[in-house]
Amino acid sequence: MKKNALLLLPFLLTLHLLQAQSAATQALIDEYIRTLPDKTELAIGIILPDTIYKQGYQLVDGEGVPIDNSRHVFEIGSITKTFTGALLLDQVRKGNMHLDSPITTYLPARDKVHSDKSRQVTLKQLLTHTSGLSNGPASFLLPYLRARLFSPDNPNKYMKWKHYRKYLRNEKLDAPPGEKWAYNNCGISLIGYMVAQQAQTPWEELVRQRLFAPLGMNNSYPTGQGAPSGLLVQGYDKKGKPAGLWDMDFINPAGSIKSCTDDLLIWISAHLQAEEGSLFYDMKQRYGLSTGWANNYMGNAWIHRITDSEQIIWHDGATGAFRAFVAFDDEHKTGLVLLTNFSPHHPKMNDVDGKSRIRAYGFRILESL
Repeated sequence: MKKNALLLLPFLLTLHLLQAQSAATQALIDEYIRTLPDKTELAIGIILPDTIYKQGYQLVDGEGVPIDNSRHVFEIGSITKTFTGALLLDQVRKGNMHLDSPITTYLPARDKVHSDKSRQVTLKQLLTHTSGLSNGPASFLLPYLRARLFSPDNPNKYMKWKHYRKYLRNEKLDAPPGEKWAYNNCGISLIGYMVAQQAQTPWEELVRQRLFAPLGMNNSYPTGQGAPSGLLVQGYDKKGKPAGLWDMDFINPAGSIKSCTDDLLIWISAHLQAEEGSLFYDMKQRYGLSTGWANNYMGNAWIHRITDSEQIIWHDGATGAFRAFVAFDDEHKTGLVLLTNFSPHHPKMNDVDGKSRIRAYGFRILESL
C-alpha cells in the first residue's frame, strides 16, 4: 500500500490542545468525568470540519485534573477489528482475496475444513459476525481452562491457531452461515490469519507496514511489544488494582492494538476524508445486516448506528484494564476518540442497568458537535 493510496493527509490542518468547544459538548465531557473512578486517565479527541481538539484528564479525588496525554498509549481492544478489516479490504482491492469467497479458498491445504457448513462460510460473513462459527470457550476448552488458572483477567492469552484449526476441522457451527449475527472475536482473528497467509507476513508486521507506517501512526503498536514504558498508561482491573496488558496470540487481530489519541484521530480522519474508490471509502460500506443492538447495522468491521436524525459509524473496545470508543459522522465530518484505563467490569464504568457509560456518552458527545 503506497502512501498516496491512503489519501495522506491534508487533515493535519489544525491541532489544538484546547477546551474551547461548545458549552454543550464541554458540559457532557464534564458530566462523564464525574462518573469515572479515581485514577482514571481519560484521553479525548474531537474532530470538527476544520479543527481538531484534544483534552486529557487524570481523576484525583473525584476531580478531573487536566493533563496533556494525546500521545499516551492505551489498549483499544476490539477497535483493532477495524484495522484487520482494512487489511482484508486491501487484499480484496488488489484482487488477492474476495469477500464472497469461502474461507477454504484461503486456508492452506494442511488446514482443510471437513464440515460442509464450515466450507460455506465466506470472508464477508466473518467480517460482519454472521459466519455461524463458534466464538468459544466451550469449543476450545483447554486454552480457556489454562487462562482461568494462570491469567484469569485475560481469557484469550493461550488461544492459538492450532486450537481453532482443530475446531474448524471437526466441529459444527453455532448457526447456519449468514443467518444470525453473533459478535465473534475468533472470526476476525481467522481473517487476520488468512490475510497474513496471503501476504506471507505476520499480522503484527502487516498492520505496521500497511497501516501504521503509511498513515504516520507513530505511537501505535500491534501488541504491547515496543510500546515505550514512559507513554504506556497503567490500566486497572474491575477491583481498581493495577493490571497488565492483553496480548493474545491467535486473537491479536481482534483486540491487541495499543494506540493513542493522536493516532486514532488520524485513523478516523482517513475515513472521513476518503475519496470515492479508495480503501477507506470502501471501509465505510454498510450492509443490511442488523446487529444485536437496536438501530445498529454491520459494515466492513465498523458498526453503523442509523436513526432518523443521525448516521454514526463506530466501534468500541474493552480489555481487562481499558475501555475505548471511536466514532465518526461522515455527513457532518465530525469524529470522537475516548480512551480510558479501567476494566469495563469496574462498577463505575457502567450505569445502573449495566450498560457501558463510555458508549452512551460517546454517542451523546458526538451528537453535540
